[in-house]
Amino acid sequence: MLCVGLDDFKSINEQFSYQVGDQLLLALADRLRAHSGRLGALARLGGDQFALVQADIEQPYEAAELAQSILDDLEAPFGVDLHEIRLRATIGITLFPEDGDSTEKLLQKAEQTMTLAKARSRNRYQFYIASVDSEMRRRRELEKDLREALPRNQLYLVYQPQISYRDHRVVGVEALLRWQHPELGMVPPDQFIPLAEQNGNIISIGEWVLDQACRQLREWHDQGFSELRMAVNLSTVQLHHNELPRVVNNLLQAYRLPPRSLELEVTETGLMEDISTAAQHLLSLRRSGALIAIDDFGTGYSSLSYLKSLPLDKIKIDKSFVQDLLDDDDDATIVRAIIQLGKSLGMQVIAEGVETAEQETYIIAQGCHEGQGYHYSKPLSARELTAFLKQAQRNQASVL
Repeated sequence: MLCVGLDDFKSINEQFSYQVGDQLLLALADRLRAHSGRLGALARLGGDQFALVQADIEQPYEAAELAQSILDDLEAPFGVDLHEIRLRATIGITLFPEDGDSTEKLLQKAEQTMTLAKARSRNRYQFYIASVDSEMRRRRELEKDLREALPRNQLYLVYQPQISYRDHRVVGVEALLRWQHPELGMVPPDQFIPLAEQNGNIISIGEWVLDQACRQLREWHDQGFSELRMAVNLSTVQLHHNELPRVVNNLLQAYRLPPRSLELEVTETGLMEDISTAAQHLLSLRRSGALIAIDDFGTGYSSLSYLKSLPLDKIKIDKSFVQDLLDDDDDATIVRAIIQLGKSLGMQVIAEGVETAEQETYIIAQGCHEGQGYHYSKPLSARELTAFLKQAQRNQASVL
């Protein structure tokens, strides 16, 4: 049993249209059907998932070859409505009778395996193993613990400085969420944020993050760092939540924060989830005085026409392009192109993940406006960041 799940299909729907998406699924079904063979059967599970049953496979390596052949087949673009569209998929595999003695059990475990494989690394296949069950149980336990993390004061923020390349002053900080689990220790954000989004807990957590970040920014302004800027990440669910503009506007007023001192970061994927709702909320946030930045730029499916039409102030170059730009010509080309694109649209450009002086020299030469990364500082507690800002003043690198 193979469970085939498309990667980021919602973004493709938004970029083109739902009609194109439906045609694309039909074309995909035809390709998958070609792999089903004489004793195989194909079924659509709903949405962007398909199940492929192959009765004549006897060895695991045969299932692996079939899965890889499907992934290889998807490398060729689909021609739909004058568009050439490339798809990527993740595949979960179960075997009879080792993984289950019924179609229902095999399908359930194949879906679980596919879901976990997507969380780890997309565009691949993975076999079901006993540890998948334990992993699913661990995820359920983690989800339950996450509901109690906020009232039990297990969540906290750290802050990473952002440096202006005009004069090498600290112009902003990015607030980053952390979870100190009492038994598991530090839980990485890429593990608990998706869980919070799935169960809806992200709304209360996100509002708490915004409140804490605004409160801390007010403290720094009162200490004399009056033009420091605070950047806060918005999850996809938050971005599309109807109460977001009201929540942000109330916080800006409650903490008496000046216009453009709060920067809200959204991802390409988050924007494309529902572009019309996102645009409305971004306009409302802009009217409240917040800056809008597009985060992890270059890693999603966004179209340049959307980029031009949205009320964006800043582009953040994803660290995956910055870290290898000195050794990878493609990454260097992408970084140069993003900087030029941002400048041509009148946007500020900041590079994430700057870790060496050589990387800094390169992106400054290309015209990048700001940088952030371990070359300047690791994420710091509020107390440590205050000391960092004071040291910057003593070094005559005045804080804006």
